[in-house]
Amino acid sequence: MSLISEEDSKYLKEEFNNNLKRKVILLYFQKEKDETEYSKQTMELLEELASLNENLSLTVEICDNSDRMKKEELTLCPSIKIKSDRTGFVNFYGVPAGHEFISLIEGIKDMGSDNLALPEDVINGLKEIEKPIDIKVFITHGCPYCTGAVRTAHQFSLVNENIKSSMVDANYFRELSMKHGVSSVPHIIINDQTGFVGNIPPEAFLNKVNEALK
Repeated sequence: MSLISEEDSKYLKEEFNNNLKRKVILLYFQKEKDETEYSKQTMELLEELASLNENLSLTVEICDNSDRMKKEELTLCPSIKIKSDRTGFVNFYGVPAGHEFISLIEGIKDMGSDNLALPEDVINGLKEIEKPIDIKVFITHGCPYCTGAVRTAHQFSLVNENIKSSMVDANYFRELSMKHGVSSVPHIIINDQTGFVGNIPPEAFLNKVNEALK
């Protein structure tokens, strides 16, 4: 039985046909010999998505391949990184299920197109950033507001290659969540130091990023 319904598959095919103008790779890092239901469903979901458009493909790697992980600048496992020849660090630590499935679809469309749903003043401000920025957006699958924060963070990375943006499943990575004091979501951590909670407008999000640079 497919994880994606026939109706949703039809919708996604149309969306991908309209938006994927370049090759997009779903790069999935998983634990070796992981036979858990969590891992199986993730693989099945990604395989189903990759079958919906000729410009979309799936590459599977093992997290023990530390050289490849380092090359991709990934630090947690499992991870799903969306890649194309477009600048952007669109990454998911854990499975983007529940509401976050929307973030995964939007990320695919973004990396396959030239979409950039950000205000002009925010774009100009992001272009001025010259130092490395790492944004982690902690989420839970039942959070309806988290996808907006993830989307904003991923969009930021499309503007400036100094910015890395990742969704983090707070329940899967409990130790990391505890380290950063995550108690409600979306909880955003910038450069492993500056933190705030909530899905805030891009202008306010940019202000938080600039605060982290001071």
